[in-house]
Amino acid sequence: MLGAVAGALLLSGCGTGGGGGGDSARPGPKGSAAGKGGSWKIVHIDRKADSELRGVAAPAADDIWATGTVRAHGDDYLLRYDGSSWRRSPLPAELGGSVTQTRLEATGARNVWLVGMDSAQGGPRFARWDGSRWHGVPQPPIEVAVDVEVLAADDVWALEGERAAHWDGSRWTLTRLPGTAKAVDGTSGSDLWAVGFRDSGPGVGGAGGELTQTAAARWDARAGAWEPTPTPAHRFADPVPPEAGASLDGVLAVSEDEVWAYGTHGYNHGETENEPPEEHILLRWDGTRWRQQPGAGTDPCLSGTPVAHDGAGGILFERHRYRAPDGACSRIPFEKLPATGEITARGKQQLWFDQVARVPGSKRFVGAGQVSVMQSGNPLTMAAVAVWEP
Repeated sequence: MLGAVAGALLLSGCGTGGGGGGDSARPGPKGSAAGKGGSWKIVHIDRKADSELRGVAAPAADDIWATGTVRAHGDDYLLRYDGSSWRRSPLPAELGGSVTQTRLEATGARNVWLVGMDSAQGGPRFARWDGSRWHGVPQPPIEVAVDVEVLAADDVWALEGERAAHWDGSRWTLTRLPGTAKAVDGTSGSDLWAVGFRDSGPGVGGAGGELTQTAAARWDARAGAWEPTPTPAHRFADPVPPEAGASLDGVLAVSEDEVWAYGTHGYNHGETENEPPEEHILLRWDGTRWRQQPGAGTDPCLSGTPVAHDGAGGILFERHRYRAPDGACSRIPFEKLPATGEITARGKQQLWFDQVARVPGSKRFVGAGQVSVMQSGNPLTMAAVAVWEP
């Protein structure tokens, strides 16, 4: 469930900031959680080390949602910050079933969506928060949702391979995709993209040919269909390694003339000598065509995957990299937890995110994941929420 998104949004990095981040179950005075000053600031930490966070949505700076899993028995739960404190609660009954692998999407305080996989009955489950209570949403006619995009309360998309399910506020309808989709993102109902791969057409098959090529399709609301857009073909130099293929694994839509898509050009390893390195694919849509982004294999930012944008020309990449509007790439440190309790001063800390969201109308990012403390005798992993603003 949502595996492509989880992989796309994974960020990691060792703490390099000073020890002044502090350990807090609440952000502190209003406004102090802005994350300014160049570092990720941890605003919530679960020192009980019994859970991990998987999803996050931030309708406002004082309205942050997260989902987590209790490791001991695998039950998912909700975590919410209301401007003064964090509160943990069970998943809403409106979600139904025995739901795990939960994620969050939101367009505002009155449109927060909770998505998960029914481990007992199968299939994805959806519930919507309208600002005061949860509403159950009928199960879509698909067996799994590899990615979900929420554009409005009556405009929600869920992908399943070569099909896309759309919620219009009252019912789900299915449309076919011109390829196998792995991810979806958009800025509006008329600017929506699905990316993945195709196993036919130019660049596929033939002597030394590739098994798959990248694929991208844009939703044509007037025609009610997904329209394919050409993407650059990929091919290894001769001798082509066995079972070579290219695929796009994620997409980040910034505007109608700025869309980023990323993936891998790889093959089946271990069947030949002198294997070539796999290639990182990073494409950018400029409003007219897709182009391979220069520096995709060398630039510290562009060699990773884009995670989120700040709405002002800056893009957050994996491994805590930030690419400013002028193209400058920098690494974002995080303020380490202090050496108190079970955390030793010599422990090496890492901050990992499973999902990152941006507070609407601001450049503030909110990440949900975990802090790992690698130390002799007693390694720790604790659920965490952090914020940062360029």
